[in-house]
Amino acid sequence: MRSPVRTLLVGVGTRGKHWARIMHDEPLCETVGYMDLDPTGLAAIQKMYPAPDVFTDLDEALAGVDADLVILATPPMGHLEQAGKIFDSGRHLQAEKPLTLDLAESVEIVRLADAAGLTLTVGLNFRYLEVTTAAKKLFESGEIGEPSFAEFHYWTNRDGRRPGINKYPLTMRQPMLYEQSIHHLDLFRFTYGREVERVSAVTHNPPWSMYDDDATVVALLEMTGGVLVNYTGTWSGQSKLRRFFWRTDCPEGVVYQRELFSDLTIVRAGSDQFEPIDLPAQENFVDDTRGLLRHVLKQLVAGVKEPVPSGRDHLKTLALTVACEESSREHTVVEMSAFYARHGIPAEWL
Repeated sequence: MRSPVRTLLVGVGTRGKHWARIMHDEPLCETVGYMDLDPTGLAAIQKMYPAPDVFTDLDEALAGVDADLVILATPPMGHLEQAGKIFDSGRHLQAEKPLTLDLAESVEIVRLADAAGLTLTVGLNFRYLEVTTAAKKLFESGEIGEPSFAEFHYWTNRDGRRPGINKYPLTMRQPMLYEQSIHHLDLFRFTYGREVERVSAVTHNPPWSMYDDDATVVALLEMTGGVLVNYTGTWSGQSKLRRFFWRTDCPEGVVYQRELFSDLTIVRAGSDQFEPIDLPAQENFVDDTRGLLRHVLKQLVAGVKEPVPSGRDHLKTLALTVACEESSREHTVVEMSAFYARHGIPAEWL
């Protein structure tokens, strides 16, 4: 593929503004246009990061620009139709997560990419946080042994009505699960290098929640190699008190993270002393997305047939997210191998 990669951004809302800035700054990327239904939003983004063309219709945008890659920064509810048009036009696709809210639709998008001979990557930007990179390297090094069991708490009160934030989660199905917990579930898979074998989950919405559907998720994950993860996440904690920690116990010590985007430490076995791990400074939601885009672009230029984070890989995280919803709804433990088969995910994709 030619370099820089000619790129069209579809969606210039809250998340799209991050993408526009990152595309503008990235030497491997050439922004050839923006598309959004809102002319006001397009005018605003043109003032900040000018592009040669703007469009309010996806078909016109795809016909009107010479692009190699489309970045889809729109709500997940319309991704299947949009992805179909993008692949029909012969463009590679980088889509925001979740790929869709319906697992069958995500499977279909992966099939469409395969049929078109085009690549599909998904915006799992938390993988590119400095703290995530450091934690993954630590587990891979074997310095304190392999993970055994873990506890993850994400406790906040997210004001879904405040200016400058996406509003669609207020009315979407399972907003915490599909907009936030999906990142955390992906971090377990990515950081530990393990897959979930079975999951038991309960979702809940407190009476004071501003969200129409459940804004709290509690889950127990059993992963390959006997790793056990106890997970709690909420957008509707009462009061402005926030709490985050992620503790992973290993044979030779504990990996302890006390902030969502930073503060990674080791506590050795038999000790109570924190040993901080130095991390580069990072602008959250920007530098991690920058790392994601750069990684994807480098792979495209190199001709990698299935760049990561790939659509197939995302299916495993999305399937786990859907399995949590199913477990809560059906009051049952979900065996992931049976779940994959039941939802038509081919074994060769896993």
